[in-house]
Amino acid sequence: MKDRSGKIAAANLFAISILTTASFAFLLLRDTLPLPLLIAIGVLWVLQICLPEQLEHGSPMNALILCLIILLPINLMVTLDLFFTLSKIYSLLLAFSYFGIIVSFVQYRKHLPLLIFGLVALAFSMALLGSLATEWTTRESAILTGIFQILPNIGEHMVGVGINKNTMGGALTFFPALLLSLLFDSGSFTQLLNKYIHWRKFPDWIYKFVILLILLFVVGVLLLTQSRGAWLGALLGAYVLLVWKDKRLLWMIPVGLALLALFVRSSSDGSLLGFLYELDQGQGSTLPSRIQIWWNTINIIEDFPITGIGLDGLSVVYPMYFKSFVLPETVTTLHHAHNSLLTVALETGIPGLILYIAMLSCFGFMAWHSHKRARSLNRVLIKGLVSGMIAHQVFGLLDAFSFGKYLGVTMWIYFAAMTTIFVHRHQMIHTQPHQNVCETSLPKSTQVRLFLRSSGIWFVFSFIAINFSQYNIYVSLLVALFAGSFLGWFVVSDYLASVKKLSIANQKELPAR
Repeated sequence: MKDRSGKIAAANLFAISILTTASFAFLLLRDTLPLPLLIAIGVLWVLQICLPEQLEHGSPMNALILCLIILLPINLMVTLDLFFTLSKIYSLLLAFSYFGIIVSFVQYRKHLPLLIFGLVALAFSMALLGSLATEWTTRESAILTGIFQILPNIGEHMVGVGINKNTMGGALTFFPALLLSLLFDSGSFTQLLNKYIHWRKFPDWIYKFVILLILLFVVGVLLLTQSRGAWLGALLGAYVLLVWKDKRLLWMIPVGLALLALFVRSSSDGSLLGFLYELDQGQGSTLPSRIQIWWNTINIIEDFPITGIGLDGLSVVYPMYFKSFVLPETVTTLHHAHNSLLTVALETGIPGLILYIAMLSCFGFMAWHSHKRARSLNRVLIKGLVSGMIAHQVFGLLDAFSFGKYLGVTMWIYFAAMTTIFVHRHQMIHTQPHQNVCETSLPKSTQVRLFLRSSGIWFVFSFIAINFSQYNIYVSLLVALFAGSFLGWFVVSDYLASVKKLSIANQKELPAR
């Protein structure tokens, strides 16, 4: 009976994967999603949850995702641009589906090769999409103009527009550090494959050669985007990875600072601010204009601290605030706040900002806890995922990937990969499922209590931060930053405590059996 239930669950999960992928492709092409398709995915997930022994592991992320789902109907009610907000909500729901698929499927060490192949395929697909669908336009270089004219553009078939270069650059920042980590894995991938009969014949040199080619492809497309924020993020992510692998590379920090000082002195006026202005030229939004946008965005957040203005709603709201009565046509169309944290706060309010920071904090604490006792390949994967996430967040300092961004699905896949390494860490220690590993799956009643505690803390922190916004919005944002960091730590600690308590109870029952 148990074996039959497992087969049904696997078949159902496969069907969810196919429908989710098809829905995401349709969303990319049409900017909308047929409601029956979304309902079908929801029904299959309900069936998956109701099957015996399915989704009992839970995860620290589950409570945060459920809290975010609570915000979505409110977000839909307050938006002034229903079509675009709805499309972003569709994207978020599909990202949640991908999250559940990965955490449900990748449970044992033998599944790690499939997870790695999936991440490598995602990197290739994103770079391919970038080369084909990005709006390649430039006035800065005749050479680049010639290259862009050669590249095909399928963006015109995707709701009439291509992908913005900065957006594509931000999507690609996830991958260079991850691919570098997989490329220099000290043979851990080959060692794992040799322990499984069906993987032994897979040539190691083909694996490394393919990763190298995809890395060069990703970096090439990233360079073509001319997104300085993406370049900076990718470089810092790669550097974090290298230092993590070899602490002796810390000597590069003073060398880098010395080079930075030389570059600053060679700038137009020899000041750091002048250097930053030069660095940001040619991107459509210079640093001074970004600072003005941040200032304006914070003013809007102050008026909508509870609900935000709705996902992707800035293009409608911004002109209402800053349109000139003398020259109304001079107002700039703005789609995001050129900063990920401010964009999240603007679109989903202070509660949404706390959840976003909590997810990043949860990701970091799961990585830290998993890395301590992980085996070699698991550590390689953890280092690549963390370095890639850092690279993307650095990009988010000058640009933005808010909740529901189509290409932002990569962030949720990274969340899922780290979550599955953390949640199933006991199963991933051994090559084969080990009889002495205590069962640590959490009963649904325990998961409900975890959610109630986490959501209660989230509600209290949101209430406190929102109250501060009445007096000083900057203090409110700072409180949200600390609250989200604490909430991310709490959900991981609370989950670990529940697992430990259950494990002790199971060990006491073993002698009786």
